Amino acid sequence: MENCIFCKIAKKEIPAHVIWENAEFMAFLDLYPPVPGATVVIPKEHHDSYIKNANPEVTASLMKAVKQVMDLLDTKLKGNLRTKLILEGMEVPHLHAKLWPMYKGVREEIPDEPASQEDLSKMAEKIRS
Repeated sequence: MENCIFCKIAKKEIPAHVIWENAEFMAFLDLYPPVPGATVVIPKEHHDSYIKNANPEVTASLMKAVKQVMDLLDTKLKGNLRTKLILEGMEVPHLHAKLWPMYKGVREEIPDEPASQEDLSKMAEKIRS
């Protein structure tokens, strides 16, 4: 889709803090992280955001990609008890999964302002290393 922000990220037309990708999928840090390390996993090809309407093969492949990124977050983020998976697809009309690390005593809250590029860059480096 021409005006889809996730399509533009997948095509690298706009920057994102990418922490993982393969030929079909990409994972990048959420610009408005409700918890440290919040990540979005997308297919690089545009698909409707409502999981109910998704092609079953695409859904299965998305879940394989999600599991790989969950493993990365579970391994690299100190204090992450487990990673929550959310498939609501409300804000951006492009199929995506949200991964929110869960930390003891940390309350999930979507910030009013985007995270700083410096903070996102540091977090991305921590996860990729």
